[in-house]
Amino acid sequence: MKVSTKARIATAALVELGMHRAASPARLADIAATLRVSLSHLEHLFGLLRRHELVEGFRGPGGGYVLARSACDISVGDVVYCVDQLDQVTTTAERDEAQTPGAQVWEQLRAQAMDYLDTVSLAQLIDDVRAARQTPTRPIVTGSPRVAGLSDALRQS
Repeated sequence: MKVSTKARIATAALVELGMHRAASPARLADIAATLRVSLSHLEHLFGLLRRHELVEGFRGPGGGYVLARSACDISVGDVVYCVDQLDQVTTTAERDEAQTPGAQVWEQLRAQAMDYLDTVSLAQLIDDVRAARQTPTRPIVTGSPRVAGLSDALRQS
């Protein structure tokens, strides 16, 4: 099963939203800048997330978004289901594909992957990100030309 780019971006955005501990809702422009994604793409995704009641939006000055429920009550599976719109009626092509040899194997794999994603909560991802951001990184010594070239390559990526 391939997780879509939409699902990856939406999950990352919800992690950022869950980490936002300000007294006011998080602005999409700030999340878009942090994730380096287009604001209009994020607005589209948050429209889907709002319709599936994963986020709540507030208008006006000081407006933005908050999680609609606790981060432990939102799974990655919820996000994938929402943004990939897995609740929509299957197309004729998808029904035809389900009749091909071996289709049952791929459907079982997809179901198991979704079952796993349903066990991973947004709170777990938030904790992982916080832990990763607190882990000190070792400085790169730039004494030799090889190490300097590596450090330049790392800065560009």
